[in-house]
Amino acid sequence: MLAFTLAAIVPEVVIWKYYAPDLPMGWKMAYAVTTLWMALSLWVMHTWPFGHVRSLRFFFFTLVFVILPKLIFIVLAPLMGWKIALGCCFLAIAAFAYGLIWGWRKLKVREVSILSPELPPAFDGYRILQISDLHVGTLASHPELVQQVVERANAQNPDLIVFTGDLVNHEVSEAEPYIDTLSCLQASDGVLAILGNHDYVDYKHFDHLLEIERQMGWHTLLDESVSIHRAGDSIFVIGVGHVCYNSELTYGNLADAAKGVPDHSFRILLTHNPAHWNMPDLMDSDIPLTLSGHTHGAQMRFGKWSPARLMYREWGGIYQRGSRFLYVSLGISGTVPFRLGAWPEINVITLRRGTT
Repeated sequence: MLAFTLAAIVPEVVIWKYYAPDLPMGWKMAYAVTTLWMALSLWVMHTWPFGHVRSLRFFFFTLVFVILPKLIFIVLAPLMGWKIALGCCFLAIAAFAYGLIWGWRKLKVREVSILSPELPPAFDGYRILQISDLHVGTLASHPELVQQVVERANAQNPDLIVFTGDLVNHEVSEAEPYIDTLSCLQASDGVLAILGNHDYVDYKHFDHLLEIERQMGWHTLLDESVSIHRAGDSIFVIGVGHVCYNSELTYGNLADAAKGVPDHSFRILLTHNPAHWNMPDLMDSDIPLTLSGHTHGAQMRFGKWSPARLMYREWGGIYQRGSRFLYVSLGISGTVPFRLGAWPEINVITLRRGTT
């Protein structure tokens, strides 16, 4: 909140002091509208509950359409002159508008292979399809994207489908219109799911959410594990509730989830928040593969960099620590219908027996 406040105030002070005094009165009045909007946004950010969907959307739109263009201007104007800096601002706004209107529809299929000497021979070539962060409440007026996710997922012919959390935004009822569509996901070993932080918000209807996922044919792992068998070999999938550094927002326990799982078996952990990978319980384990989501890549990526890097050490794609791997999906949607560079994605992870 402090960073948002400073990012909002500093450009206003600079622009009004060094650039606005020379503008014609009409331009000053037009710019004053954006200043008033900024003042309103600061009031909203400090009075509305930050975790609420409306608050998050207000924050996001203010950030990309007001704060970032002004920051671009005050950085570039001293270097290139105010005219070029202003042109860059409008280019940035146009790019953000593209992300708002079209970017969130650009569904991609990302493929990656994971090499591990611990993988049983019968599972060499095993294909796991990961879907994350559907946030179906945001897609209420665009159900065709959910249908496209199902069709593209099934077209990959996966052995297993895993969903790594955040089915809804704020209310369990958001998932009800999608029961029939999401029940069409098909894999030979079924669909395994865990819950994300948004899935716990409507806690008084928590049992109803579990019932919805059961109706869709999903097996929701609540701090538990399942085994998958092939030609006498087996692997284990462990699923935990949302885990984060804030104990009040943590609902999962890895030790409970892994009870009964052989220590030297090939294990796949489903945990919504990739920050879990850096917490002691997972850092001290030897789980070969962890699958997460949650970050959305901040829904913006420029080349190999994303603002998500400011909040998460691991924010998208594959990471390796010794013989252990973490894969972070950028997910499908978010509380805001916007994507720029961090396009919506489904992920195909192929397991291979071998060494890196």
